[in-house]
Amino acid sequence: MYSNYRRAATAAMTVIALAFITACGSEPSGGGSQISYKDMKAMVIDILKTEDGQKAMQQASMQTAGSGGGIMMLSAQDKESVKVAVKDVLVSPDYNKVLEKLMTDPRFAGEFAKAVNKQNKQIHKDLLKDPTYQHDLMTVMKGPEMETVIFDVIQGNQYRKQVSTIMQETLQSPMVKLQLLDLLRTAVQEELRPKAGQKSGGAESGGGESGSSDSGGGDGGSSDGG
Repeated sequence: MYSNYRRAATAAMTVIALAFITACGSEPSGGGSQISYKDMKAMVIDILKTEDGQKAMQQASMQTAGSGGGIMMLSAQDKESVKVAVKDVLVSPDYNKVLEKLMTDPRFAGEFAKAVNKQNKQIHKDLLKDPTYQHDLMTVMKGPEMETVIFDVIQGNQYRKQVSTIMQETLQSPMVKLQLLDLLRTAVQEELRPKAGQKSGGAESGGGESGSSDSGGGDGGSSDGG
């Protein structure tokens, strides 16, 4: 969100800078008067409403590096005036309408998203490393409203289909198949391996049978002697 705002601000500054340079260039060479802030604001808003102004915004937002040239041509005082004008224009309802109109253009919205995608990813990565952001994120995730949303998503058919598809694709992976075979082989070996209790019980049972046989032999000898 911050990168979107910054890029939009840069584009607006470019338009204002170009308007300022144009206004200064159109003044008579002998005139020492400067364009007023009110006139600059009105001129910029009028420019933003035109088709050429919107095209300039699109080009400036896609080419941030090239937008610095016009601003570098301004003096320190003029740059400050441009910054103030940018701030005022960005919060103007007229500018919001222009920006909303630009964002409804599929081509512009797509290109704009591509342009800020890398910056947005980096911002999210940096935020995830921030302990305060992590704590706030966990607090939001543990909230009852978020739990309800997550539960509804999990119960949805679309989510279940997606999970089923992911599981099927995972099971088709050769690496996963190999791991499953190893797990099954280990489980079978453990089941076939005799337990310690069963082994000792079998030995005792064998000894008892041997004793019975010896006893039977002794009885036979007694009967023979009789």
